[in-house]
Amino acid sequence: MKINLGTAFVGALILHLALIGILASNISLDKPEKPEDGMGNIMHAVMVSPPAKGSEQGRKKDSNVVKKQDPATTKANEEKRRQAEADLEKRVAEQKAAEQKRQADLALKKAEEAKKKAEAEKKALEEKKKAEEAKKKAEAEKKALEEKKKAEEAKKKAEAEKKALEEKKKAEEAKKKAEAEKKALEEKQKAEEEAKKKAEAEAKRKAEAKKAADALEEELFGTADGVEGGQGLGGGSGIASQYGAKVQTLIEQQWRIDPSMQGKTVVVTIQVGSDGVISGEKCRGDKRVCDSALNTLRLIGMLPMPPRECKDCNNIVITMTPKL
Repeated sequence: MKINLGTAFVGALILHLALIGILASNISLDKPEKPEDGMGNIMHAVMVSPPAKGSEQGRKKDSNVVKKQDPATTKANEEKRRQAEADLEKRVAEQKAAEQKRQADLALKKAEEAKKKAEAEKKALEEKKKAEEAKKKAEAEKKALEEKKKAEEAKKKAEAEKKALEEKKKAEEAKKKAEAEKKALEEKQKAEEEAKKKAEAEAKRKAEAKKAADALEEELFGTADGVEGGQGLGGGSGIASQYGAKVQTLIEQQWRIDPSMQGKTVVVTIQVGSDGVISGEKCRGDKRVCDSALNTLRLIGMLPMPPRECKDCNNIVITMTPKL
């Protein structure tokens, strides 16, 4: 139980005043008993029960007691009273000092406990803070690890997509290349077929032209052994005229004309080699008609071989007028 210092002082003061009152009203000559030196005993007093109020006998007894006391006894009692008061004051002072010391010890103990509590709370707070930091660090590391894992997965996915795209691109390029090669092969085959057809057509045309030229030559000059009805190889300028007329007939047979050329005369000049090959072809007159006539000559390409004895047969001038 905690006792306030002020409360203890007031209690001691009340006991002190009560003792003084008792000594003043009833001083005993008997020697007071020595108080026991026990812990917690502030004073020791002998309590004398006063006579009951209104008791005449008691008043008489008190009067007799007072009358019996002499001055020496009174002085001794006064000295004892003073000594008791001094002892009381000393004990009160000691009690006060003890209380102050106890309060100081209690305050120190409280301070130490508060310090320990504060240190414990501080330590607990630091441990909590460390735990939270460790938790945050672990979470951050976990998050970083997850992000790293996600980044690696995204990288792998991107690389896989890139690889798939490259393979797709390669496949498309291979397909295009194959298609191009196929197309080139087809075009080559087509070109070869066309060239073959063209060569065959050209060969056929040349064969037909040669055949026609041979027929024309046979018609113009007869045969070397003088077939009946032939013209022979003689003749001079008549042979040249006949050769030119037959050449004109051959050209006109191959000439393709349209109505716009009707009645437009042109003059065609050509050179015929000893083997019958046409060269040096020229034309005067309507450009469209000339172009058509020259194209026909290039298409024919070859005429019957002119007679060896006909010097004028190598240069032929033909006047041509398209007629439908």
